[in-house]
Amino acid sequence: MKYKQWLFYSFVTIIILLGIIVSLMYWSDTYSTFHPKRVKFYTEPNTRVSKIEYILENKDKYDSFIFGSSRVSAYNPSNIKNGTYYNMTVSEGIPHEYLLNIRLLLTSGIKIKNMIIALDEFSYKVSFEQHQKQGLTKLHYLSTNTNKVVYFVDNFLRFPLGEDRRHILKKIKRSNEFFITDISTQKQNYLNRKLSEKALNLNTPTHLNSSVFDKHLSYNGFFLNSTIDDIKKIKNICNQSKINCLFFINPIHKTNYQHLDQINFNNFKKELSYITDYYDFSKPHYINNSNQFWYETSHFTLEVGDLILDKIYYNKDPYKYGKYISIQKKGE
Repeated sequence: MKYKQWLFYSFVTIIILLGIIVSLMYWSDTYSTFHPKRVKFYTEPNTRVSKIEYILENKDKYDSFIFGSSRVSAYNPSNIKNGTYYNMTVSEGIPHEYLLNIRLLLTSGIKIKNMIIALDEFSYKVSFEQHQKQGLTKLHYLSTNTNKVVYFVDNFLRFPLGEDRRHILKKIKRSNEFFITDISTQKQNYLNRKLSEKALNLNTPTHLNSSVFDKHLSYNGFFLNSTIDDIKKIKNICNQSKINCLFFINPIHKTNYQHLDQINFNNFKKELSYITDYYDFSKPHYINNSNQFWYETSHFTLEVGDLILDKIYYNKDPYKYGKYISIQKKGE
């Protein structure tokens, strides 16, 4: 009898502990995967989830989309006049994620007129599988055709990680260390960032000579073939659905460019040219070499984003920035 009681009480204790963990995790929901409408965050939210939720709830609001990494946040959708654009910028975005999200948008009945795909030097170096294991970078369950219950369990039936515990403590303490963002107010968000950028004054000696510009990004993965295959699939979808699709490679800060594996990067660009024409803003240039146009070695300023859009859409190119690469045939 005591043995059965011990088993019963052990089972009940385990259930209670799991219930506490799940409740805390759901209440905290560190990356807002189940509370996508929040605008106040204690840590960076998973915008892969919140942006998809927002678009699916506003299917007729946008007919054009910009896909890319966090660098793409520098591109103002309001500056492009051939459609109503929404910027799908996400932290460390990669082509396979864009592909899955594009498929979801189309199968959900969203009519897409234009699409911009911004690529990076790390586009073929980041693991999609690893992203799916991280709360910040996990895709919406509809994008990956994951059962919602399985998705819920995967998110919350686990021991809280360090970031989760800090998030829970901040909420309990009602900490004021939060930032506010609203994914539905693109125009205002852009204007707020412009004011913030102006206040920073990035042309001071302190910023221009900052040690942050000595640190280069390092990615050890290599997924060139699968990434090229994903880009081919995106291009095919655009052709079949009659979507006007524009590709370009984002600017690369001189420090990162100096540490690039140039052979593989050039192979990536060569394979890209067999699929589509594109603009290349990655090569050394006054803008890429000047710290006044950068926050650090990864993210460039809004001015750079405006210059790129002006060149592509309005033929304004005061800096002679970037190069247009025509589609090639293999063997040429």
